Amino acid sequence: MTLNIDISGELAAALQARAQQQGLPAERIARRLLAEALTPAVKDEAEESGEEMAKAFVEWARSHRDTPPLSDEAVSRAGMYPDRW
Repeated sequence: MTLNIDISGELAAALQARAQQQGLPAERIARRLLAEALTPAVKDEAEESGEEMAKAFVEWARSHRDTPPLSDEAVSRAGMYPDRW
């Protein structure tokens, strides 16, 4: 669905200022704000920036326990297929 909305005055200036601050197009900021206002529990993952995704990945990785690295034998072909060597 496409919806065209005319915005002028202070609202347009505020939208443009936020877009410049975040380095994103004003249309994307407007879509994000509408999505947040109309469906606050739903987050559009496609709108996440690379930095947000990287931060989420690092947090996810840190939530796992540290494990020792595998030995050379464990990752060798002979270690994976002992019956063939």
